[in-house]
Amino acid sequence: MGKAIGFGGVFIHFNGESKEIFEWYEKYLGMKFSAYGSGFLSGNQLMILTFKRDDNPLMPFINLRVDDIESIISIMKKDKIEIISDITDYEYGKFATFKDIFGNVVELWEADEEEYIKMVEKEIENYKIH
Repeated sequence: MGKAIGFGGVFIHFNGESKEIFEWYEKYLGMKFSAYGSGFLSGNQLMILTFKRDDNPLMPFINLRVDDIESIISIMKKDKIEIISDITDYEYGKFATFKDIFGNVVELWEADEEEYIKMVEKEIENYKIH
């Protein structure tokens, strides 16, 4: 039987005009855009898929993987971007959450890939047991 092997696209309705959103995310996160949006064409794509979003208004709309969370958050702080939760370290990586200038809540994650994979495999196994 076939199985899902990754995402072809994730469609998110962010606040703000597309051109302004694209420019902002290119400036702060180095994302490149076309008329269709952006994509990640290199690197290991680790992802958790949640089908329901919490009603908490500070719950992120999306979690983006980054390669240097400290430098990104430092620049955002310098530019007075609202940081909702500063960098927090876990075994499987570092996280921070911010609001973009359009009010969209976004989480950043600098992953420890090896630890993350071990954790997810263990969680899946435990879930199947219970």
